Parts: sequence; C-alpha cells; structure tokens
Amino acid sequence: MMNISDNYRVAKDIATEGLVLLKNSDNVLPLQEKTIALFGAGAVETVFCGTGSGYVSVENYVNVLEGLEKAGITIASKSWLERFLAASKKANDEDKTLSDIDRFWSGKKILIDEIPVTDDDILESKDATTAIYVIRRNAGEDNDRTESKGDYYLTDIEEANLRKVAGNFANTVVVLNTCVIDANFIESISGIKAAILMGPSGCAGGEALAQVLIGKSFPSGKLTSTWAVNYKDNPASSTFAYNDGNPYQEDYAEDIFIGYRYFDTFGVKPLFPFGYGLSYTTFDISAKSFKADWNQVSLDVEVKNTGKYSGKEVVQLYVTAPEGRLTKPFQELKAYKKTDILAPGETQIVTLKFSTESLTAFDEMQAAFIMEPGEYLIRVGNSSANTKVVMKILLDNEAKVRQVRNEFNMDRKLDLLVAPVSSKRYDDHQVESINLFAADCKIIDGACKTTEADEINKKRFANVVPAKNATFFDVVNNKASMDEFVASLEPEVLVRLVTGVANETPYETENRLHKSLTPVDGPVSSGSTTSLFTSTLGIPNWKVTDGPAGLHLPGLPVTCFPTDIVIAQTWNDEMAYLAGDGVGRELLTYNQSVILGPGMNIHRDPLCGRNFEYFSEDPLISGKMAAAITKGVQSNAGASVSIKHFACNNQESERFDSNATVSERALREIYLRGFEICVREANPHTVMTSYNMINGIHTSSNYQLLTDVLRGEWGFKGLVMTDWGTHSEKPYDYHAGNDLVMGGYWTDDLIAAMEGKAPEFSNDGYVVVKEFPIYGGFATEIVERWNAFKLCKDGKDIFTTKVEKDVALNPKVMEKVDAGTAKIETLDDGTRFVSYCGINRGAYLDIDDVRACAANVLKQIINSVSYIRFTEKRNN
Repeated sequence: MMNISDNYRVAKDIATEGLVLLKNSDNVLPLQEKTIALFGAGAVETVFCGTGSGYVSVENYVNVLEGLEKAGITIASKSWLERFLAASKKANDEDKTLSDIDRFWSGKKILIDEIPVTDDDILESKDATTAIYVIRRNAGEDNDRTESKGDYYLTDIEEANLRKVAGNFANTVVVLNTCVIDANFIESISGIKAAILMGPSGCAGGEALAQVLIGKSFPSGKLTSTWAVNYKDNPASSTFAYNDGNPYQEDYAEDIFIGYRYFDTFGVKPLFPFGYGLSYTTFDISAKSFKADWNQVSLDVEVKNTGKYSGKEVVQLYVTAPEGRLTKPFQELKAYKKTDILAPGETQIVTLKFSTESLTAFDEMQAAFIMEPGEYLIRVGNSSANTKVVMKILLDNEAKVRQVRNEFNMDRKLDLLVAPVSSKRYDDHQVESINLFAADCKIIDGACKTTEADEINKKRFANVVPAKNATFFDVVNNKASMDEFVASLEPEVLVRLVTGVANETPYETENRLHKSLTPVDGPVSSGSTTSLFTSTLGIPNWKVTDGPAGLHLPGLPVTCFPTDIVIAQTWNDEMAYLAGDGVGRELLTYNQSVILGPGMNIHRDPLCGRNFEYFSEDPLISGKMAAAITKGVQSNAGASVSIKHFACNNQESERFDSNATVSERALREIYLRGFEICVREANPHTVMTSYNMINGIHTSSNYQLLTDVLRGEWGFKGLVMTDWGTHSEKPYDYHAGNDLVMGGYWTDDLIAAMEGKAPEFSNDGYVVVKEFPIYGGFATEIVERWNAFKLCKDGKDIFTTKVEKDVALNPKVMEKVDAGTAKIETLDDGTRFVSYCGINRGAYLDIDDVRACAANVLKQIINSVSYIRFTEKRNN
C-alpha cells in the first residue's frame, strides 16, 4: 500500500536525475559558498507541475527557497522574496477572473510578473558572491503557450533584473523552472556563468535542485527536446496552432523531420541539442564488441569517468541510414543506456541492443517497412551533436522486413519536406563492418488479421446463446462466458456500460442476484463507469483519475512525481518504473483503478501547452519511458494506466475540432511509434483516444487506427476509451473499436441510433433540448434530440414540424435558417411549418458493436482495484 514518505524519496531521486546542467563556466557549480542571494518568481512560487487535468494537488511541496535552506544555505536576499510573495498574494486575493474550480481542480493562479531588484536588495546581499535567479513558467490543458514576453521570452523586468544581478555578483546561476523557452540570454547577458534546467520537477523538486547545486548529488539529466536559437527554427513553427491563423487545420508538412531529425539533417544549429546535458565530471566513451543479424544489433561500450567527481553518463546510439528512394534524417536514436554511478577513474561496460527492424523506414508505395541497400552507420555519443561512427552495417539489396497495409490516406495534398542530398551523411572512417544480405531477411507479416469492419462483431455474436440468468460473478467464476453474459443484456443496460457516469438516466433491469450490494467507495475523481447494475447484475463501478504526474484527487494526500518531461530527462528506465510503481500503490489506496497517463504525444513544437506532460520529440524515448511507467503501475494488482492521447494531440488550441493532416510514414515512424513500443513491450490495459481528427476522421471513430493497427497489427488486448467530452459521433466510435465514451453521454441518443429514431420536436419548432451535468457536476452538457437525423444543408431528407400561431419560434430555428438547414413556411392563419434538411441515417448503431465494447469494459473491471474492493465487501 501507499507510503507517502517512500514516494517522496522516489520523486526526489527522479527530480535529481532529471535536472539538466546547461552551462557551468569556471566550474561555478557545485556551489562552494554557504551564503547566496536568491531572486526570481520561481524561487518561492516554484512550478512543480502544470495546470488542468495534469495538476496534482499536494498539501506541501518543497520550493527552491525551502530546498536551499534545508540544505544549509543562508539566503541573503529575503526582502525581495518577501515583497514578491506579498505582491503575488495581493494579486490573487483581488482576482475575479479565476473561479474556485479553476483554482481547486485545475491548480490555476495569477502569475504576476517579477518585481524590480533594487540597489537596497543588492546591498542587503553584500555577503554573497553568488546569486541564483529562478525563471518560472507554467502551462497546462486547453491553452498553448505563446511566442511572447512572459512566456517564450523574458519579460522586460526579468531581463533588467538578470542584468542587474549578473552585474553585481561575481557568479550568477540561472535556474529554469520551465519547459523550453528562448534561453539565448544565458550567453548574451554577461555574468551568467551557470544554468540548470529544473522543469516542473514535482513535490520534491526544490530539495533535489539544492542537492545538485551544493554537490551532494550530481547532474546527469539530458534534454529530450532540441532548444532552438530562434523559435522560427523549429520546423512546425510557421503553422503551429494560431501561428498561421488557422488552428483547426494542422498540416504536418515537415513530415518525419521533427526535432533533431530536422536540425541535424538541414544543418540548423541549435542552442542546446537533443540529448545534451553537462556533468560535474567528464567521461570517455569507446565502442568495443559489435554484433548484428536479422534479429538484433548489439554493441558493447566502455564508459570511463575521467574527471574529479562521481557521476553518471548516458550513452546514446544513433544510426545514419543510406540515402535512397526514401528521404531520410541524418541520424535517428535507436538505443540508449545510463551508467551506474562511476567514481573518478572507474569504468563500466554497457550493452546497447535494438531490433534490426528498427532500422527500417516506412515505404507507403509498398505498405511495408523496408531497409534500403547501403551503409548503416552506427554512431555513439552523449548527445545528437556529439556522435561518432563506431561501426557499420552493410546491406547488399533492399530488404522488406515487415509487410503491413496502407491504413492512413492524407485528406489533402501536402508538399512534404525532403532531406537535401549531402555527402556529410557518410565518411571514410575505417571501422568494423558487418554484412547483411537481403536474401536472408524473413519478412514479418504484420498486416491486420481482423475481419472486415462491417462483419467482425456480427460474426462474433452470431451464434452466441445468451446466458439469460447469469450474473457478472458467473463470468468471473467461468460459469458463463463473457459473450454469453453480454448477449443476455438489454440494449438499455449495454449503452450504460459503455458510457461514463454523467447523471445518467436511471434504468432498472431484472434482479439476477437477489442480494443487496453497494458500489465501490472512493473519492470523487475524474470519472467512473455506471453503478446502476451493482445489486442486480453484480457489476461494480470502475473509477479512474487524471494524471500523469500523480493522482488528481484534490484535498487528499498524494504524491506529485516529476512530470513526464523530467522523468524522460533522466534517460533512466528504472526511474520511470519507480514512478509508475508509486502511482500504482496510491491507486490502490484510494480505490482508483486507472490513472489517465502517461502522456505520450510528441513535442512537435515547443509552444504546445502540455509538453510538460509528454516525454520527448523522439518516439523511442517516449515509448521506452511509457513502457517503464506502465510496468511500474501495473505491477500493482488491479492498477492500470491509460496511455494517451492516441494520437497527434500535439497542440491544445481548438483541440476538440482540429484536424491533423499527416502522411502515413510520419504517423508510423513518429506519432504512433511510441505508442507501439509501449503496447508491444508493456501491455497497457487501456488506451485513451484524442480529441482531434487525423486526416479528417476523429481518432475515436477511426477503425483503421483502433482496430486495424492498434489491435490488429500491434496485438493490443485491452480497452480503448475516449477523452472527456469529445465532439465525435459516438455510434461511429463504438464501431471503430472505442469501447468506452468517457465524461458521460446521454444514453437515450444511443438507443435512438440503434432504433433509427426520428427527431423529437418541441412546440416552438426546434428539437427537444436536454441539459445534464458532467465531470461530477462541475460542468453541464446540452443535448439536442436530433436522434438519427443529421442536419446538413445538402441533405435530401426532410423532417417537418408544426408551430401554432400563438407560439413563439425558438431563436435557434432562425440560426438554422441562416445556416441553410431549415426553412419556414407560414400559412394564412399564422400557423408555421419548420422543415429541416439533412441525412436520415436510420439505425446506424449496431447492437453487436456495443456488445463487443461492453465486453471489453467488463474485462477491465474484472482485473481492477474496483473489483477487488467490491469482492472484499461482498465476502464480508
């Protein structure tokens, strides 16, 4: 079970390893002084995680000031810090823009600008020779960041303060309590001698930072995203979100060239390269033995600590593939390994392994992952900008390694970025080579094995005999099969099983238990499945909570672990596992079955508001870290993850309705690849789809994505759920293989879709409108009872309703008239007829699709904390 103190120690260790030392001129760090000056908003209002669903409410967290004082450092600049806190408190006390929900549930607050550092502040700190300045930024759900002062850039007062501080102290150290920002000031402002990236480091971040600053611990983190010199150097910057004025359409014209793949290939020098991070010591990295066949490539590397301090190094292996018919990045990360703690002079042999299949590129023309002939250069180093060729693999002819099917056609034509042909890709460095012969490659048949979409579930239930009197306990005890039990349930029961709770319409079914049982207890969290059938069928409710940095249960003692970006910066899978295990134990404590995370979307652009929740610009790092967290969470019986957001949720702006136009190659090599690694290596129990569309189709309604690829190619056996309140059409979700619609849904609409019901009109000429609460009552949703009819101005089907002369027309009628989907005919006596045009879809939700989804929901409940607690209560 949970132990908060144990989890705090884990959070501190992860934060320590996730800190990235960016600069250390004159070996200013570790600190030699016991008295320092401390400035910057982040010193006292340290950002430990982001806002929104990713916010973790903790009673106490250690800010930078507290961490330094706990480490025995005397702070000489207390007056500035006290004045800043007073100004911040005043601004928040007077604020009327943020609601109680914003503050309590989403963790939002007014973040004021810095206050000036005065001459008196400098004088007060005269006993200090070193100043630390903490730059703070926060971000979160629903909003992307902006290329503006106070966000991506320093504010005028931050810059003025930094110049004043750096000009008055012998040494100035900058701490970035941020994600990626414009960090050129680290070099352009004279006197800044050291910089360290803290990031949103969880509840113990201040203590972890202090331990590294004083040298009790050492920095060993590496960047998992490229930091550009200029924001516009980022390949997606011109079209990202609102940058081109149209956040609803995202053209992924950069294709596979994201992050270092772009910077390295197109010769754009970054400020800090991918994989970069300094240490207090130095290391020598040298390759030793090398093996390769059609299954695996393996390389032994010797790492020696050649400096004066103990430390850890991250060995990074990249591969340069030969230029051929398919455009290629200069190099791609294929493996990494972090050493143990090495004392000065100590060596360690680390082994890097990766599948030969990972050397492939996706060829849309053949619908296959192929290796083109030529030299595959194996590069080893400690960042993408510091690698050298150590080995070569020579391939004689093109090899088709995995055959699949084309599943994702772009919905519009794009001029995709193509790499320039460059001789710099190759060199004449004489290193060991291994020959592979295409004739020896055995093709992996990775194509989807499922039945065609319209037949798969009909065939599944065609000959199933319903177990009419069976209960859920009978399924668990193998007295009835899951399909027999599901086939016995009325449609009204089924639709409530596949929708989350949101003030659902009550429904009574036959009592098969004849015993009173109560739902699973637990704190109010992000969502739950229905408890309507607890006493009649023995089906408990299944509770889930937001994450991923910790359980989103405001008001309760939980641990805020470092955010995913900081976990990834450890480059240490073991640390990720420990974070997952800690989360899993807290899930058990609070009767929560699922944490909604880890977040796995790619850092396509640094302005994405939720990059702190995601691991990297690189899918290998994302997949490996997610797999480790998944294994950690799910090592606790009954606890599960929901890896998210599947897929291409790489911006927050207009996320409910944005469309990502992406090539199949970019999807398979970049945006789906991390998910694939996690699914294949860690068997996550659930997957959450994203709000956005991909190539014109909502992800939750995309059969090719959810059934053909996720389940068919990758072998996923778990449950797929929507994000909360998607704008997709739910009957299409169930058909696609999205089992559970979360945030709740008006189940009458699903029955209407099964039966092909006509619209239900009010006497004012508009359809019946229902309003009901969602998110546990924190918000409401409006449902218009169009049922199986879809408004469309080009539709050929017409539904007409009569409005008596003395009844006022609903204002929405005129809105539809203006939109071209309605017409009004007025008779001489004043009676009006309102006609709506559109598409009458008839019965467009198949009960067998719903049965298949319900079966997947129930399978997850069987293996959940919810069911464990339910059976404990039942047996008592």
